Amino acid sequence: MNRRMDPHAGGFFVPAASFAGAPLDAIKGAAAVLMVGDHVDTILLDGHAVALWRLGRIAFPLFCVVSVLHILRGADPGRYGLALLALAVPTQAIYAAAFPFGTTEGSILFTLAAGIAFATALERGRPQLRHAALALGLAVVFLAPALAKTAVDFGLAGILLPAAILLALREPRAYGAWLVAAIVGLNWHGWHPRGEAASLSALADAATIGVGVPLVLLAALRLRGRLRFLPPYALQAFYPGHLAVLIALRALA
Repeated sequence: MNRRMDPHAGGFFVPAASFAGAPLDAIKGAAAVLMVGDHVDTILLDGHAVALWRLGRIAFPLFCVVSVLHILRGADPGRYGLALLALAVPTQAIYAAAFPFGTTEGSILFTLAAGIAFATALERGRPQLRHAALALGLAVVFLAPALAKTAVDFGLAGILLPAAILLALREPRAYGAWLVAAIVGLNWHGWHPRGEAASLSALADAATIGVGVPLVLLAALRLRGRLRFLPPYALQAFYPGHLAVLIALRALA
């Protein structure tokens, strides 16, 4: 195996192989539950359940962690990205029906596919290129919101996050600050609960992610060594399925 993709290489705090089986399924399950809460708030409750929305901020970073773990454990990045796109294309119509912004931006499946492609390309570059790319990207995120809002959910910050996670796991001291900046930028120009100042709300979101993601990972590691408990492709079926159910419930309300 190429050392770049060696699950035991670099500065990863726990070997990626430790998350194989049940731990990885636990992370996926936690992300799915948090995502549903967020979407219930958005689709059915008109954004009034702030707790559900804020906890939902943890979901996308967890999905990014899952994607990065797959790559660290040796999954082919090209095939993995194509698999995400193969699901994203037919799911987009459901996403567009679920959210008012769904007609102008792609779902997180497109974001993850772009993020994994960028992360694996950046990892092969020189350290100077990595830092320059992250610095430029994050400067756009914070200073040019019109450019940062790309045609995918979470925009440019969402595309940068998998790369920041991958590199920070390899070399925490070198890339940890970029990861923190990417997490803060993830919701910097997004929707914020009514009455909350945008910058303070984004910092609260980042703090929620900074606490929530490690807690989920530590809880998942308690299942280390156990076999997976989710059926293959369960999450792929669950993502469009839960949106379809919420659309139906909204129509019946």
